[in-house]
Amino acid sequence: MEGKEKGDVKHHRLIVLAKAAWRIGVLWFRSEERRKAWALLTGVAAFNFASVGMAVALSYWNAALFNALGAKDWDAFVFQLVAYSGIAVAFILHAIGSLTLNKWLIIHWRRWLTDRYLDPWLTDGAHYRVRLFGQQPDNPDQRIAEDVNLYITHAISNGLGFLTTLVALASFGTILANIPADAPLNFMGVAVALPLLLVTTSILYAAIGTWVTHLIGRPLIGLDAAQQKAEADFRFSLARLRENTEEVAFIKGEPAERAGLDQRFSFIVANWYALLSRQRRLVLFQTTFNQIAFLFPYLITAPLYFSGAMLLGNLTQVAGAFNRIRFDFYFLARSYASLAYWGSVIERLLGFEEALRAIQKYTGSRIEYTAHDDCGLALVASNLVARLPDGVAIASAANFALAPGERVLLIGSSGSGKTSLIRALAGISPLGEGRVSIKRETRLMALPQRGYLPLGALRDALAYPSLADAFSDELLRDTLRAVGLPELADRLDDDIVSAAALSGGERQRIAFARVLLHRPDILLLDEATSALEEESETALYRLLAERLPDTAVLSAGHRASLAALHSRTVHLAADKSGGARLVEHESRITQKSTQPTERTSLS
Repeated sequence: MEGKEKGDVKHHRLIVLAKAAWRIGVLWFRSEERRKAWALLTGVAAFNFASVGMAVALSYWNAALFNALGAKDWDAFVFQLVAYSGIAVAFILHAIGSLTLNKWLIIHWRRWLTDRYLDPWLTDGAHYRVRLFGQQPDNPDQRIAEDVNLYITHAISNGLGFLTTLVALASFGTILANIPADAPLNFMGVAVALPLLLVTTSILYAAIGTWVTHLIGRPLIGLDAAQQKAEADFRFSLARLRENTEEVAFIKGEPAERAGLDQRFSFIVANWYALLSRQRRLVLFQTTFNQIAFLFPYLITAPLYFSGAMLLGNLTQVAGAFNRIRFDFYFLARSYASLAYWGSVIERLLGFEEALRAIQKYTGSRIEYTAHDDCGLALVASNLVARLPDGVAIASAANFALAPGERVLLIGSSGSGKTSLIRALAGISPLGEGRVSIKRETRLMALPQRGYLPLGALRDALAYPSLADAFSDELLRDTLRAVGLPELADRLDDDIVSAAALSGGERQRIAFARVLLHRPDILLLDEATSALEEESETALYRLLAERLPDTAVLSAGHRASLAALHSRTVHLAADKSGGARLVEHESRITQKSTQPTERTSLS
């Protein structure tokens, strides 16, 4: 019973993968680019079918050539040599045209499908929220960068290969069915027509090979998927080490890093040997099977040739057509490794899609984000509860308001939920309940503790998330000098934005430069100056007050010196539920109502 259940699960999974392969594949051909998609696919298919026609023509040319040789007909032999020049030109033109259309089809299809995955991945912070819901797919970068390309490449080769196989079977089956022979063959005392015997035996031989190949190669799907994951994990570990070389070097973490890399690479090696073992069995069977099959048509037709009932050219044509039918009918078996690898790619893309759908279909409690028209309030939080992914409440704010130009310091012990509360206010972590309302048409910006540096030049890092040409060079230079980075003012085009090129303090200064350039109405700072000394921290906060006096600021931090830079302080104090609630640390300066006059939904 247990074996039957496992078989049913595998069968069901294959059906799921087949449906996913079809669903992903038809998207582009039903999109706004469907005319381009169908035109390219039709062109590629036409070239594939043309290759079958050219192979058939070559088969007849081969028969005519060897018949001329067998008859020692010089004129016929020379004619066939001249005729071959036309066939050769056709093959050359076909190779160039087929390559061009295939490459066009792959890159246009890949561009469209990549956009389809990038759009939801980079919308509403899905790339971040997917982690919160416990649905983080392993190595999402690989799924977008590699698996999309692999899916398309294998879809074209396997899909068109199958259609081409059907056309070839019909074409070369017709050749066998029309092979001239003056007498039938005696097969176990029974006279059998040569065409029937050739077609039947070629198909039967290939069918047996396909079934045995399936039995041997079935485990390759799981092994290929495991190999992809192991390779991606190892590559990610190396990339993570590259991004954190300074931290590792400071604490002498190289032995630990090496141990981790060795462990991950050992998974690659172990699975590699498992793949090798299974592939070796598959290759052993396929090679042996093919070598035996090569001689089979000669053994059948040789008696007819030596008796004079068949010409030499027809014998070679029979052998070629027989082996082509066997080769084409053997398509599934021959492509088993490719199909298995394709199945693992589909499995990974399917897991990626399921993770994105889990975010969209999440039905748990969410924080409601609205807008209001009260000019005296920049941000209001009502009955706000921020929760961890497991549902545990970590921080709450019953009634919190932030006025334009107000500077509020958020303090609390480490782990009390300051970052979770800021994430909730910023709208990137919807886990929890309550309401956050901001003034309509208000620009909100949040800075994490570690400033992000996008790939590119320094000007790209300063303008982020806008494009580099959004600000003049003079403004960029002035801002760099203002935040304490005058040495970078004349290096806007230098590629110095990697983690290895800039210190933590410099990264935080660049983040403050972004704030000054974008001039948000609400600014949330999550220990955004922790890497700076107090004097530099004070200078940046005073610069912020000087250049953005109307910006409402909420800062999370630990240093006592921050209190003097803010108009009031709020405190996350532990409560009986195990979480922390927001309370006033000092008396309020104003008693403005915290209820906005009008609210309308933002989401």
